[in-house]
Amino acid sequence: MPQLDGLRALAMLGVIYHHWLPQSWRFHFPTEAGLFLFFVLSGFLMAQGLLREREVLPKAIILKRFHAKRFRRIYPAYYAALLLALALGVSELWEHPLWWLTNAQNFLILDLGYWPPSVSHFWTLAVEQQYYLVWPLVLLFVPRRFLMAVLVLLCLCSPLVRYSSDAGGWLSMDLIPWGLLDDFALGSLLALLMHQGMVFPRRWLDLLGSAALLGYAYLYISWEMNGAVPLWCHLQQTLLAVVFMMVISRAAAGRWGIFSRILEHRHLVKLGQVSYGIYLFHNIAPLVVGKLFWFLWDERIPGNLAIVLRLPFFIVITWVLVWLCHRYVERPMMDRAGRIKPAGASQRS
Repeated sequence: MPQLDGLRALAMLGVIYHHWLPQSWRFHFPTEAGLFLFFVLSGFLMAQGLLREREVLPKAIILKRFHAKRFRRIYPAYYAALLLALALGVSELWEHPLWWLTNAQNFLILDLGYWPPSVSHFWTLAVEQQYYLVWPLVLLFVPRRFLMAVLVLLCLCSPLVRYSSDAGGWLSMDLIPWGLLDDFALGSLLALLMHQGMVFPRRWLDLLGSAALLGYAYLYISWEMNGAVPLWCHLQQTLLAVVFMMVISRAAAGRWGIFSRILEHRHLVKLGQVSYGIYLFHNIAPLVVGKLFWFLWDERIPGNLAIVLRLPFFIVITWVLVWLCHRYVERPMMDRAGRIKPAGASQRS
């Protein structure tokens, strides 16, 4: 589905904008929203594959294949990024190695109380991996007739969790995986509805997505203006997940007018296909640039000009790191997996 790759690319560009540019350049725009699009999309794609395989394969085989594929796809590149950050002297990796090696850094960051420079973005990978351990069990072992109700209930739990964590600030609400249940649950709910053959009327999709977007915009603007609406502000992320749920449903169906043509642009699709590598290295790239081209941080260069001068170096170094990782880490792993015939290969759907 090339349009989903296009969505990945747009989400990644938003994340890069958030990390590379100063807050004053964001104009209060929610550039970090791309992170949550990744979560909803992960819930959708994970559920789509598992629900399809649940119809034809034993659960034990599904789980074995699922975790083997996730391990090959995620960990070699992730450990390569960690090694690079270690070599560059990121202190948090040297001081707390086990947290990063076991992909539990979201809880470490919560304990530290600040975002570690260059590696703070790895918290999302930790949350994803924690969901990969638990979510397949929900999708495979909850009886079919109860699955939709369970997903809805899990979605409703998230605002309550965020409300109960309010005293710890947004850091605690972002980092705890059970505070992000609505993103994965709504993505999985969309996959379940599509798996059951439900056809979404375009008008109702637009109406639901527009209503959720208006609600999110009101709560977000209220928060940015230091006038957060008590209690209701914790629905902000849920409403955003509903918006993304509708966007993904349109992109998956390939029926979105001019937006479909934009999402299917070959450069955007290519960017989406390597978005994982870009996500891994985009926040480390400025550290590499700082080591190689330290003069770009010369205090005599005006602040805004310095940022503009650094950006091309960030882009080139990120792309080089992504290419090197793909060429020497990811591709060899994929080639090796292709040479090994998986158990139960004759049962592939």
